Amino acid sequence: MPERAVKGEREAQLAQAKENLARLTDEVELAIHTAHNKLERTQQMLKVSEEIMALRSESNRVLQQELLQGAALKSQAAMASAQEYDAKALLLQSQLDYSQAHDEFIHAMGVAPE
Repeated sequence: MPERAVKGEREAQLAQAKENLARLTDEVELAIHTAHNKLERTQQMLKVSEEIMALRSESNRVLQQELLQGAALKSQAAMASAQEYDAKALLLQSQLDYSQAHDEFIHAMGVAPE
């Protein structure tokens, strides 16, 4: 094979490699950006869930106290307890979502998980 043909082939391979690198770089940047956005969203949801849990717990505590004093109905106290359990379930789901988003972000960054 003539030297000129070999050189042309090598240049074509180099150009293809550069295109592949640019495409992969774009894909990685997009994956990192997407994972980071998800991490931020789930972190915000986790904060909201914690606030809801605190409010539902306090509401339940107050209604249970009122029930003991005869100022609330059993159905009201039961509803407050159910709402506290719902808030706890939401908090647990938010914690799981955040943990998964954190793992996805670490993976996108190419860092070995702890």
